[in-house]
Amino acid sequence: MSTLQTTMAGGNVWPELAIRQEVVLADARGNRIEGTIDGMTDDRSTLWVQLKGGLGRQLVHHLDGYWLETPAA
Repeated sequence: MSTLQTTMAGGNVWPELAIRQEVVLADARGNRIEGTIDGMTDDRSTLWVQLKGGLGRQLVHHLDGYWLETPAA
């Protein structure tokens, strides 16, 4: 588990991240998601990341196995 996730009553969720903040997410298989925060649900369980290079957006739930490689601002 990442130290850059927050524990709440419902489990681990994403820390507060600013819209347009650059992030890098990684998982145990070596996959990386690089881009900027485009949105976040009110409960911070789910992020929308606008991918680098014009590759669209990706929805990432806090239980998808990713952690932040970049610190929260």
